[in-house]
Amino acid sequence: MKENREKLLRYFQQMKGLEESSRDYYMKVALDPNFDNQEIKNTFERISKDEQRHADIVAKIISLINNNI
Repeated sequence: MKENREKLLRYFQQMKGLEESSRDYYMKVALDPNFDNQEIKNTFERISKDEQRHADIVAKIISLINNNI
């Protein structure tokens, strides 16, 4: 069971890292003063916030695994 737990934790930690990396990329574009298209910047900012929510959900899953498996 411990092996499965560790495998799950690694998987979800990687997933969380991907969500955070995506969040950072979208926010970088949204805040780039050299990028003129405001509609795209607004869309990227919204996506960045979505990615943060995803990262928060994955963090909760990691907590559940840590506390229950």
